[in-house]
Amino acid sequence: MGEPEAYLILKNRSFSMRWTFEPLKVGLRAQDIQTGLQDVDLGALAAETKNVRLIGMAERLAIHIRGSDVISDYKRLEYIASQFGIDSLVLPNVLNVLQELEWARIEKIGTQIKKIEESVPYFSDIYSLAGEYFKNIPHSEVEEATIKICDTLAISPLPEEKIKEELGEDKLYEMVLSIGKSGGLIQEYQSRETGEKVLYSPQYWIENPEKIAELYKLIRTFGAENIHKVLQMIKEYQGFPINISISVNQELNDERKIIIEAIKRGIILAPKVRSFKGEKFFGFIPSIGISLEEKIIFEKAMAILACIRYGQHFGSITKIKYPEAIINKLLEPPHKIGSHTEIKQQYGILVSRGIGKIYRDRFHKDRYYFELIDTEENIKAVKLAKDLLKIGEKIEEKGLSEEIRKILFYPGSYEEALRTLPKMKRTPKISSMVQEEIDSIICNVMDILRT
Repeated sequence: MGEPEAYLILKNRSFSMRWTFEPLKVGLRAQDIQTGLQDVDLGALAAETKNVRLIGMAERLAIHIRGSDVISDYKRLEYIASQFGIDSLVLPNVLNVLQELEWARIEKIGTQIKKIEESVPYFSDIYSLAGEYFKNIPHSEVEEATIKICDTLAISPLPEEKIKEELGEDKLYEMVLSIGKSGGLIQEYQSRETGEKVLYSPQYWIENPEKIAELYKLIRTFGAENIHKVLQMIKEYQGFPINISISVNQELNDERKIIIEAIKRGIILAPKVRSFKGEKFFGFIPSIGISLEEKIIFEKAMAILACIRYGQHFGSITKIKYPEAIINKLLEPPHKIGSHTEIKQQYGILVSRGIGKIYRDRFHKDRYYFELIDTEENIKAVKLAKDLLKIGEKIEEKGLSEEIRKILFYPGSYEEALRTLPKMKRTPKISSMVQEEIDSIICNVMDILRT
């Protein structure tokens, strides 16, 4: 049997560790960086990250004020902003970014802000537009390198030497590492066997730190670039159709070996779907931005997208041409797709997981409908399936706190919250090389002031 269409298309694409400065990637990682650093007393590192943090602040504030239309209580907004590390002195700068992005219109009397009218777009547009804005404003080499490395490690851990090679300068590497460690964005794993250091993203591996050792074994066997290529391939096409049936005498290429070994180690998740063309497996890379509490939602989202991918690549009568349209039908009342002859088998696993129900078409006895059980959890799972389909990771409601939104939308709910103690700032984790550089700059400034 030939390879499915997705495999034939993607295996011929040029996957490499060469990072592209795509606006969407920049916007997503800017939010991650600002979230990680908001409770860190950065000291001298603050200047090196001011622009990316400003964009991250704007994104986080935007997703929380979206839908409010008009904000006339500026004090309330100041409190909400403080929850994201946005000091009241910085808030006007953040609002200026929102205004330049045309997401807000600010009315002032003199220098005092009196009213804010918001027009914030949907989630995917937020990150793309904010990323494009960042690209077009002056920013430091350190900021760009930090975004690049955080996004690269979101796909897979990599040896320290490979990261140094990518950045090409020890001082830049040390600066990025200090920022990453300070914000909990980058951590190190050291092999007990070889002593080699591997850098990884705690956001990606937080639930499965033991898998870093397993992945390191694959890196040693197949090479960092080959591992990164395979994981990137699947992350960019979540629900990647995988043929893992192997004949006794079949010769496997490295790419297929990596996929099979990664599935065995739980690095690639591969739910299976059975329908008219037999049992098929679909590969997923766990998504950044999903908390441990949302694990069940991610598992449901994988199952939903796997069923749709089956129809897209292995449909026996008709194939799904527009998978996003199927997901949109599940999101909109009456949350139903069909009727179709393959639904009963193809979507059967969703019934056993409490995601939906299947019933026969009254007018065509060989056809069936699938209807989503529209609980809050199932709706979230379908939305996440849509994000995985379009982007490869969680976008909608990324970083959104409904509790904080309620403070803005419901009067009188923030006075009690104001009584909570302020958070203690964490100290940054600065390498000796970066500390020497900071001390040297301070000494030079002091010398100038003395003259």
